[in-house]
Amino acid sequence: MPQRRRAHEAWLLEHLRRHGRASRAELVDATGLSRATVSALTADLLAAGKVVVTETPDPGRLGRTPQSLALNPAAGLVLGLDFGHTRVGVVAADAAHEIVGSATRPYPRSTPWETRCAIAVRLARKVLGEQPDAALAAVGIGIAGSISDRPAVVEAIREAFTAAFGVAVRTDNNARLAGLAESVWGAARGTPDVLYVRLSSGVGGAVILDGRVHRGRGDTAGEFGHVCLDPTGPLCRCSNRGCLECYVRVESVLAHGGVTTVAGLAEALDRDEPRARAAVTEAGQRIGLVLAGAGSVLDVATVVLGGDLAALREHLVRPVRQTLARHLHPDKVDDVTVRTAELGDLDGALGGVALVLHDPSIAFTGPLSPRHLPGSA
Repeated sequence: MPQRRRAHEAWLLEHLRRHGRASRAELVDATGLSRATVSALTADLLAAGKVVVTETPDPGRLGRTPQSLALNPAAGLVLGLDFGHTRVGVVAADAAHEIVGSATRPYPRSTPWETRCAIAVRLARKVLGEQPDAALAAVGIGIAGSISDRPAVVEAIREAFTAAFGVAVRTDNNARLAGLAESVWGAARGTPDVLYVRLSSGVGGAVILDGRVHRGRGDTAGEFGHVCLDPTGPLCRCSNRGCLECYVRVESVLAHGGVTTVAGLAEALDRDEPRARAAVTEAGQRIGLVLAGAGSVLDVATVVLGGDLAALREHLVRPVRQTLARHLHPDKVDDVTVRTAELGDLDGALGGVALVLHDPSIAFTGPLSPRHLPGSA
């Protein structure tokens, strides 16, 4: 095969791997190749079994159902995990971006990491056991950024999963992976540039530029929670003062609102209780102020709010949006959108899947072949 043709084929396969199913017209737009070239290349890929035809029924459409293409799901599975502070989530997906299994397990916040890892390995084996004939290509794992001795914990988790499954293991901050998942499948799908903030017991986030996670020189990009709002403010767990996280972590917002749960806060907001309204308005203004600075510097117009506080929906979105409008350059305001996340509790685990799918060094071995998990019966 001529070198140029191989390169064009690789472009198509990379787009399908990163973004999932796409029509031929979408592949033309995404790659800049001609319709004739895309048609010829996809015909060859279909004949070779590297891609398959999928159809998305549309009850309101007359005539022939439009076809999309996807990587052959028989190429293998990807496993994504999210180690949170009190639970682990697991998702298994195939090369065509179809979820084939998922599960979560809680554990007390005091659970040692060795025990958490053992729980996660067992849970992953259970999920994969539901697809006994599929080859596992790799594992992507999200791990909370706000843990002590994080480098040692990450390395221990990598070693445990490498030993358990015998495949490549990739790791990243779980808040960053949640943002990546929202950009691929969730509230920001189809949007190349995104600012994502995860608002839970900790406050983290992600900067997505041109569809890729921006990690920064020290692999710490997206730490919106540690932007300083007041250098004389309360002491943050990062040892600085007045960080955004001090004011908008879920426990602080609940205490300010006079409630004990996010659901209770939402109910109080629906009743328009002044204390609850003041707490969320203040939190939204602070979040919006930080995002306005990031948006001005990076010229990013799409904001996604995730984590526990995203359940407040428009109650939180409104003050964030209003603050952005007040502090962004007037020419930028009309282009800005603020949305709440769509993927729920499995966002970080789905981000682990995306982490692997976006890594060109990970090879899918397909077609379907028998697999027995190391260490399993």
